[in-house]
Amino acid sequence: MRLLSRLLRDRLVHFAVAGALLFALAPAVDDSRVSVSRGYLQSLHAAQARRLGVQKLSLERAAEVDRRALEDEVLYREAVRLGLDRDDGLVREHLIQKMLLLAEDLDGASREPTRDEVKGYFERTRDRWRDDERVHLVHVFATRRELAESLADAVHAADAAHPDLAPPVGEAFARSRDVRGSREDFAASYGDRFADAVFALEPGQWSAPLESRFGWHLVKVLQHAAGAQASFDEVYDRVRLEYAVVHRHEAIAHFLEQAFHRYHVDIDGAPVRGYEPTERLALRTTPSQED
Repeated sequence: MRLLSRLLRDRLVHFAVAGALLFALAPAVDDSRVSVSRGYLQSLHAAQARRLGVQKLSLERAAEVDRRALEDEVLYREAVRLGLDRDDGLVREHLIQKMLLLAEDLDGASREPTRDEVKGYFERTRDRWRDDERVHLVHVFATRRELAESLADAVHAADAAHPDLAPPVGEAFARSRDVRGSREDFAASYGDRFADAVFALEPGQWSAPLESRFGWHLVKVLQHAAGAQASFDEVYDRVRLEYAVVHRHEAIAHFLEQAFHRYHVDIDGAPVRGYEPTERLALRTTPSQED
């Protein structure tokens, strides 16, 4: 009696009993046939050979791979029969991702777009594809504002002799004193305030000291080029990437809209109305450029 009492308190015994009941009460599978294609097994042989760094598996190793594949299929069928796929967050997320991939595949969004498809998207969104506004400037540098202000006379004297060159005055600066770029380029290197100030300058005039993340600069804009409509070839890579993302979003949204009509969806009994799909992409084992 004491032994029986101890067994009933033992968690391992509880687990074994529960497992036995689970197997006994689980429904039988509708289809008891387990079929694996020879082509699938050959792909497993090739993958294992690559991992081992050999040209071809031995007959013994290939047979082991075959047995493992059959075991995996039986284990998977048993897991589904016992309902182990339910209420599992990892399994749930994996199946969601597989459905998203399927939605993209069904609409052809997972293949590389053709040049004509990209060109069509470019034409529909033409106003968005412009060359960046750019400036070309020269400058002198000082670590303190007062020092930058004191350089003004020397800067103007040097400018009178060579108006298109950076005057050889001021403190040493690790970066070029003759710079070209977009507002984003200047913001990334010198900071947003400096970039905004530079793009507000009139060309041909030396500025008052402008502060950057490095210190202070006297700046002369030599050329200010406004943004212009870009040609298709100039922005092809950017357009192709954006089109691929948009196509994938649209494919998933279309699939979800159709799928929602097959269900009565509610929150605590209140029907969900006016559903609009969110923007999402399937996660890929090998990410593409747009991921």
